[in-house]
Amino acid sequence: MRSATRPAAPRLFRLGLLLLALSVLTLPAMAAESESDDDASTTTEVVTFDYEPATIIEPPPPDAVEQPWTTKFLVPTGVALAVVAVFVTVVQYFVRVVRSRYKVVE
Repeated sequence: MRSATRPAAPRLFRLGLLLLALSVLTLPAMAAESESDDDASTTTEVVTFDYEPATIIEPPPPDAVEQPWTTKFLVPTGVALAVVAVFVTVVQYFVRVVRSRYKVVE
């Protein structure tokens, strides 16, 4: 429970710091808005150049990129081994754990 004799000055100080921080953080946004308003009022001319290059160079055709052997062989092998490992783990779980969970009582 709070005591009634506690002064309100620390709360006002914290509130003042919070308001100061918020105002400092919003100053760049307010400055950017005012600059964009000035830019919108000015007109800009579009300059076009009517020239052609002296020699026209066509881009070379893309080379047929051959995949490295690691992509061709290691990645599919790793995926196949991972699938086999998951399958063997599931089968072993059911063979060892589930089978031993229930016993026939005679």
